[in-house]
Amino acid sequence: MKSITFNLPPLKERQAVSASAYCQDRDCAVSALPHGLHNAVPAVRGLRPVNAPVLAAPLGLASPLSANTFTFTLSRVGAVGAAGAGAVLGGVAMVSPAPVSAAALRLQRKLLPDLATAPEESCEYRDQYSIGDEQNPKSGCSRFCELFHGVAFSNDVSMRVGTISSLLGPTGHYERMSFWTHFLGAFVFAAYAIVRQIIVRHDVQLADGLTSAAAWTISAVFLTSSLYHCTAPDLNFAMVTRVLDYAAIYIGITVTTTADIAVATRGFVHVPAQTIADLPASAVILIVFFVWRRSRLPGESTWTKHEITSRSKDGCLLGRGLFSYGHRDLAHIQMRQSTSLLLFGAYFMIVPAAMEVLGHGVARVVLALQVSAFVTVALGMAIDRVFEFPDGNLVEGSMTCLACPNTCGAVLNSHALWHLVAMVSAGLTVASREYALAYS
Repeated sequence: MKSITFNLPPLKERQAVSASAYCQDRDCAVSALPHGLHNAVPAVRGLRPVNAPVLAAPLGLASPLSANTFTFTLSRVGAVGAAGAGAVLGGVAMVSPAPVSAAALRLQRKLLPDLATAPEESCEYRDQYSIGDEQNPKSGCSRFCELFHGVAFSNDVSMRVGTISSLLGPTGHYERMSFWTHFLGAFVFAAYAIVRQIIVRHDVQLADGLTSAAAWTISAVFLTSSLYHCTAPDLNFAMVTRVLDYAAIYIGITVTTTADIAVATRGFVHVPAQTIADLPASAVILIVFFVWRRSRLPGESTWTKHEITSRSKDGCLLGRGLFSYGHRDLAHIQMRQSTSLLLFGAYFMIVPAAMEVLGHGVARVVLALQVSAFVTVALGMAIDRVFEFPDGNLVEGSMTCLACPNTCGAVLNSHALWHLVAMVSAGLTVASREYALAYS
């Protein structure tokens, strides 16, 4: 839209012009009524005249500009509406949960592109996710050791520009808590498997043998997850370790659920072979598919960043501390998540058999533990992928007690919290198996 320029003469001149143009009756009292209504309303007698409203000179009565004339130009009228909408979106971003806040800020940047390019020198956070010196890159075992040390212990970013994250500290890393939580889980379940095989002497029975195998498998799953998280900052390493991580998850769910079915049916008594083979066959198909998918897609096509874009009260973007890169499933993310849940929930198809074989008293306890484990997993996935809790609170400056920037250099982000939830779920399935074996 073209610019519109308004030239307003001084107040006294405008009042005089307004009075002479609109009020020819010497007895009329200049009121604040619009001109269209003025002639239709009788003059108000006996009242003191009031000042005429500040009106622009009518067309054809232009007056020369004086030194006191107020001149302004209104251009890009559409920008006024955009600015108002941008302000509203900024307010929404301040009070909304992380997903809504991120969407509001993205729309705000589209309406007000100048906002996205405005310099924020004091708010420009340092890249603390990348590991190593780009000028002196390493490869092979040296690169793996560099990644392991940077994620697990100390990531030196002293040569990089920007503000250090108040959530991670000078040597912290986004993946550190995720690495250590599942490394701890691998240690705990390995210790459980060892103790179980020492105490339980009758592993020759199929149900007991699969229960011990499930314990070792859970430990291996957590260890594989730790391996992935310590190599996640590297595009090439992560292409391999991420596939290993999800293959381990499918294998772990298959072994543990098969062990649950064996316990519930006292070693697959009268269970059709097809029912036993369903889970392993499904897991193999899924693993083959995702390995094939990984081989067909270049790493750059799936390597994307993830950043919480909420802003603190002072306007600074604190998401740099919770900034990460990773390989995404893109169009197949729903497939991967739903198939994992379906494999995990396969146990519930044999609930009638468990009721009949274990007895209603024992089966109720076993089923309650299994349902609790399933609900816990679903809740953990929602926390990590949907609610992104507590990431939204952390970047806005609250719940900072979950970070230890000056000691461990880690923060309990949503994915690390999901790791803890997954450990609780695995513990519930272990309790259900051991209870069934002890009281059936």
